[in-house]
Amino acid sequence: MAVIKNTTESAGEDEIVKIANEIRKQLSWARAGIDIDLLELRMDVAYSWGEFKEKNRILIDCARKIAARKKFEIIPIGARPTEEMPIGAHIHIGTVPNFTDAVRISNAMIPYVPCLVALACNSPFSRLSIGEFKSYRVIYNAEWCSFPIEQRLLRLARGGWGEDVQVRLPEKPTIEIRCLDSSSSITLMEEYVALLAGLLYGVARRPLPRAGEKDGMAYHSINRFRAAKDGLQAVLNWEGDEKPVAEIFKEIFKLADEGMNQFGASVDKLTTIQAMLRKRQTQADFMKLFISLDNDPPSLFRTIATVLADDNAFLHYLKKARTLPKGKPFDLEGYILSRITKDIPCSNLSLLTPLPPYYPNQLLKRLEKEGKVTKRISPYDGYRYTRTDLR
Repeated sequence: MAVIKNTTESAGEDEIVKIANEIRKQLSWARAGIDIDLLELRMDVAYSWGEFKEKNRILIDCARKIAARKKFEIIPIGARPTEEMPIGAHIHIGTVPNFTDAVRISNAMIPYVPCLVALACNSPFSRLSIGEFKSYRVIYNAEWCSFPIEQRLLRLARGGWGEDVQVRLPEKPTIEIRCLDSSSSITLMEEYVALLAGLLYGVARRPLPRAGEKDGMAYHSINRFRAAKDGLQAVLNWEGDEKPVAEIFKEIFKLADEGMNQFGASVDKLTTIQAMLRKRQTQADFMKLFISLDNDPPSLFRTIATVLADDNAFLHYLKKARTLPKGKPFDLEGYILSRITKDIPCSNLSLLTPLPPYYPNQLLKRLEKEGKVTKRISPYDGYRYTRTDLR
């Protein structure tokens, strides 16, 4: 969570450390700490959904009261309009003591990540950019703090850090979900936890790769991009067909049901998520409502901070929000071509595509063959590309 002054500037690392220290003094089970200039509200192990919800609300209430005494505000949101620093919801699911099992589960989670990204979109602004994506945080890979999962060979896999679904062994016997934008709604955050606990349980029981996924990693990468752009309006490539992401959640709920029940939750209790899926509405769509009224990043942030002082602001919006139309499959090729102007380094283009490097390289070769782009070699940048219709 961001901790901000009335001016919307960060309270600063020193002040955030003081807040985290005070939280731990008041709550013996709290593990609150700092991540650069963000407050991480960690807790010890929760063995049921009810225990998690109780501790989560106590923890957030404690943090807000301490911050308020210091004249600060705590803002849960996917990214700040005026800064690069992303804000994620990192959820650890465990206990998974065997590294090979954890890697197998991580591999099996790959197809579902875009669905989770679509559900959690809450950053329609970042780096002073506004409105083109519903999760700029994911589009920018959370500044290399949440990037696409790599398919790993079980016998050769090692530990790492920063992927959307991260195996934390040997440091922690957990699998960490890092692909979610931080949630502005406490209720929704609690539903995320229940859904993920159930989904990982279901995936662990069915750890084999899904059948019929030729070039599955390419599909996954494109789906992740589509989800970050269009949220729950996205249409994903699912087992070779184009399918609305909201419909895919029927399969996810079925897979997660048994594990959720063991955790003390159920699909029926995910009332906020169910409403979001029916209306294809995300927190980013709520934030975009304010963008339409004020697209000046500093004053926009002040408005959002004021609105989010009400924990139920998004829930109120969701009840009255209209159902958004289903989107269209996103033209990634057209998008990349539109970003090529004159003498653009290949490294710049790689930041615009979620695909593993092999695929954009093949696309750029084809665009060159079709006469749509030309390239030259730079000793500093490698290939540089120019669009031919702009010469």
